[in-house]
Amino acid sequence: MNHPEMVTSLDVALLRGIARERSLVAASRTLGISRDQAVYRVRRLARAFGGPVVRAVRGGREHGGSLLTPLGDRIVHGGFDSVELLHARPVAPLAPANLLRGTFHASRPPEIRVGPSLRLRVAFEASDGAPVSVLLDPEAIVVARQRFPSSARNVLPARVVSVRGTDRGSERTLLVEAGGIPLRVAITEEPVRQLRLTPGAPVYLYVKATALRRVGPTRGSPRS
Repeated sequence: MNHPEMVTSLDVALLRGIARERSLVAASRTLGISRDQAVYRVRRLARAFGGPVVRAVRGGREHGGSLLTPLGDRIVHGGFDSVELLHARPVAPLAPANLLRGTFHASRPPEIRVGPSLRLRVAFEASDGAPVSVLLDPEAIVVARQRFPSSARNVLPARVVSVRGTDRGSERTLLVEAGGIPLRVAITEEPVRQLRLTPGAPVYLYVKATALRRVGPTRGSPRS
């Protein structure tokens, strides 16, 4: 099994989608993430494992496709032994996970209520009215200036608070506020410029229910 600090379930889903669609753009669209986030994840894996995991090919549905390299194929299929994993270089996330505390409501679909106005649909079960804590990966949040069709169950109106740089060049941490709750979003420089993500800008956050992971024991099976 791959080391969780290097390979997440979304990374594997992205690589599998690229193998199936023969296109990074099509794979990211199917997963409901931006092309920039997909490129960031592919580069992150390349840094961790010391080589490219995806290669570009000419032609295809998107006027230029993508295929997995042998290294990318090994990541998908868990083809690393413990010694190789020890020599791989863990890559820290762009920003620490968002920790949210709220109250579970056994509605359909289920949701948690955080603060006075933030409502988040989730994919786990708990007792109605129970206090719950969830982690939200900053890389799992998609930012847009307008609404668009998506499989994400959570579409949150928000406001940009600030954009912080890192020592990794084009990677940024976007600080936003949704329903009075501050959130960190992992993003790259290009969408910051294209979307004009300046302090005070109104945005929408797209978050899949499965991206909200409960901290502690859960009851019942997760839903997609």
